[in-house]
Amino acid sequence: MSGVSFVAGCGLGGLNTWGCGGSCRWLASPKNASEATMFIKKAADEGTGLYILGGGSNILVQDGFIDAGVISSRAMDALEVHAEKGGARIEASAGVPVKKLLALSLDKGLTGMEFLTGIPGTLGGALFGNAGAAGCSFAPIVEWVDTVSFDGVSRRWRSEDLVWKYRTCPWNGERLMITRASLRPGSGSREEITGNIRRFSALKKGQPIGAKTAGCVFKNPAGDSAGRLLDLCGCKKLRVGAAKVSESHANFIENSGGASAADIYALAEMCRKRVYEEHGIVLEYEIKFFGAF
Repeated sequence: MSGVSFVAGCGLGGLNTWGCGGSCRWLASPKNASEATMFIKKAADEGTGLYILGGGSNILVQDGFIDAGVISSRAMDALEVHAEKGGARIEASAGVPVKKLLALSLDKGLTGMEFLTGIPGTLGGALFGNAGAAGCSFAPIVEWVDTVSFDGVSRRWRSEDLVWKYRTCPWNGERLMITRASLRPGSGSREEITGNIRRFSALKKGQPIGAKTAGCVFKNPAGDSAGRLLDLCGCKKLRVGAAKVSESHANFIENSGGASAADIYALAEMCRKRVYEEHGIVLEYEIKFFGAF
């Protein structure tokens, strides 16, 4: 493991945007797919659980100790741009920040990635959660995605292998780590791209800025908005401990200072229960969970 960042008994509170949660058995930060595979096999050999951590912007980490290994993709930040007719091909590792891809679209005149405006985190996490906005997502621009299963098996998924659904990745239910992807955005003028970025930015108005949140807690149900339903149910008035529903957007939960993961989860479940009791709709979580909830 020489040259690879590896920490035993590492705290995870500082590695997620809610700023809460306990510690894990070990945290590894590989720089490439080969090193990532080594740690995936380590977890399999130990018979422990395994979690993949990107930017930490849409996860809730349980309090206390998680008897599992965690692989952070942040050091997997290789990025290559290959100019091609009609646009470009971008090969990026899982840890590349999505804001870097957005900046690249402006710099190189590439369109199709503007939906990433205001979305935090890394490419791997964004792909795994099928991040998007206003009906736009990675689906039209993904050429292939490389993964390593938790059994240590590598595979390249071509675009024709992938079926994208709203906030659901094509690997839903499969235990694997995304390591690298190839994207093929189109070409566009700076004016066009800037206009698209402004349009997507406008969609983010009303979301809490500067607060400790993890983005939208729940997925939008078909034909409706989770934020609207939560607001109708009076959820903006709710809080548990230091966890409170954002006053600016009901689908965000803020850590107002010292909230535990248990506080946040209890509040989310309280909100979920209200929507079900008043509207008969079971909201699905958009956030991911580390540990037992």
